[in-house]
Amino acid sequence: MLDGLGISEQEEAVYVELLRRRQVTVSDAADALGVPAPVAAFALDRLVALGLATRDDGGAHTVVPPEVGLGTLIAHRQATLQQVQGRLAELVEVYRTGAAATAGEIEALTTPEQLATWLDNMERGARQEVLAFFKPPYVLDVNLDDSTNARATYRYVYERVALDDPRAPAEIARFLKSGYEIRIAAELPSKMIIVDREAVLLPALPDQVSVHPGFLLVRGKSLVHLLVALFERVWQAATPLRLTATSVTEGVPAWDDVDVTLLTYLLSGMPDKTVASRLGTSERTVQRRIRRLMKLAGTDSRMQLAWYAAQSGMIPL
Repeated sequence: MLDGLGISEQEEAVYVELLRRRQVTVSDAADALGVPAPVAAFALDRLVALGLATRDDGGAHTVVPPEVGLGTLIAHRQATLQQVQGRLAELVEVYRTGAAATAGEIEALTTPEQLATWLDNMERGARQEVLAFFKPPYVLDVNLDDSTNARATYRYVYERVALDDPRAPAEIARFLKSGYEIRIAAELPSKMIIVDREAVLLPALPDQVSVHPGFLLVRGKSLVHLLVALFERVWQAATPLRLTATSVTEGVPAWDDVDVTLLTYLLSGMPDKTVASRLGTSERTVQRRIRRLMKLAGTDSRMQLAWYAAQSGMIPL
C-alpha cells in the first residue's frame, strides 16, 4: 500500500495499471478499472503532480520508471521525516531535562493560563496566516469562529479519524463557510499550530493525550522553517474538501452507511438495478437517494457526484 506516501487506493490502482501498460489515456484507465472518467482523470493528475507520470499535449500519460519516480518520492519523504523527527526529539529532551534553550527560541507552556494567553494572542493577532494539524484526541479548546482575523488566511489539515468525532462535521462546515481551506490526511505526525510562520505550538510529547505535561512554543527561525516545510509537505498530499461540503453537515446527517455503500457502487459503474438488488431495496429508492446526495454535494450530475465523492475523501476508495 502506498497510502504512507499520500497515494490513495484508487490512485494506486491507476498507477499499477499505468505500470502495466507504460502509457494510458484517461479513457484507457477508466475502462480498465471500471471507474468514471473523472475519477481516473483525477488519479492521473495526482500521479503527474507526484512525479510518477508525465502527460503529453495529446492527453497520453506515460509512467516514470518506478525506481526513479517512486524512489525519488520515498527518498524525499524519508529525508523530511528524519529531519523533523530529529528536531522533535531535541525538543522533547529540552523539555524533559529543563535545559535552557537559546533565549527566546523555545518556551515550555505548562499551565492552562499560559496556554490560554498564547491561544488568545494567536486567535486575535495573526497578520498573515494560521496553519494547523488537528489530530485526535483534542486537548486544546481552539475556537476561531468569533475572532477570525480578516487579514489572515487559514489552512487546516484534519487526520481522517477526526471525522469520527460527532463535533467535526459541523466544525469543518463552519470553517469552510468562513473561507478556510480544509484538507484530510490519512495520518498526521503531531498536533501543531503555526502562526505567521513565526511561532509554532506543538505538544511536548508526540503521543500526548492531555494538556499535561505541556506544550512547546517554538520561535527559532530554523526550526519554524522546518515545521512549516513539514506542514506544506503534508498539505500537498492531503485531500481537499470543497465549499459544497458545508451542506453535508447541515440538518439531518447526510452520509449514512447505506449512502457510503451506494456511492461506492456508483463509483464502480454498477447500474441502478444491480445496486438496488445489492442493497435490498427498490430501484426508485436508489434513484431518490442519489438525487438527495447530489443536492447535498451541490452537484448537477452523477458524474460530478462520483468525482466529488472521490476527491473529497468523504467515502473510502
